[in-house]
Amino acid sequence: MGSNEMNFIGQSILRKEDVRFLTGVGQYTDDVNPPHHTHAHFLRSPHAHAKIGKIDLSKAKSAPGVVAIYTAADLTGVNGLPCGWLITGSDGQPMKEPPHPVLAQGKVRYVGDGVAMVIAETPEQAKDAAELIEIDYEVLSAVVNPVEALKSGAPQIHDGAPANKCYTWTLGDKGAVDAAFAKAAHVTKLDIVNNRLIPNAIEPRAAVAS
Repeated sequence: MGSNEMNFIGQSILRKEDVRFLTGVGQYTDDVNPPHHTHAHFLRSPHAHAKIGKIDLSKAKSAPGVVAIYTAADLTGVNGLPCGWLITGSDGQPMKEPPHPVLAQGKVRYVGDGVAMVIAETPEQAKDAAELIEIDYEVLSAVVNPVEALKSGAPQIHDGAPANKCYTWTLGDKGAVDAAFAKAAHVTKLDIVNNRLIPNAIEPRAAVAS
């Protein structure tokens, strides 16, 4: 390592790309517009838990600029969105990984679950057409507290994960830990709330395909 490189250790490094992105002259995916470019807009569930009944696309399909509209019925054979990190539970069994289809099949399981995708000539036309889609929802009970979700009688979100539990994960030597607690002069029990972290990138994952 040369002496000039050593000078960077412990120093703030100025990013070179920030100026163009923060002053409006950078290029994002949305700035890439090849000929005959169309745009997708996803219609998402306003309900945390609901069965999907009839989906009426008739008005939306005749809206200006609409090229196509897709629902789960059009995606037979298309793979879903798998978990990227599979866990083995403390019982030695693989985690229960319910399917996560690209568009909701049969029912929605969270606010924002995708129900339909509209393709149109402009983003505005796709959004306007999505607002014309009529969906009959049968709203089901929902719970947002994870502790309450594990209790008997709580709404069941995935059939393949009884009691809403995906897995129980443990690390370390349980026997040694139990022995240490048994010898402790005092034991304090407390609940630790782990915040839900939602990162929001300036530009999320996106794609332009030709």
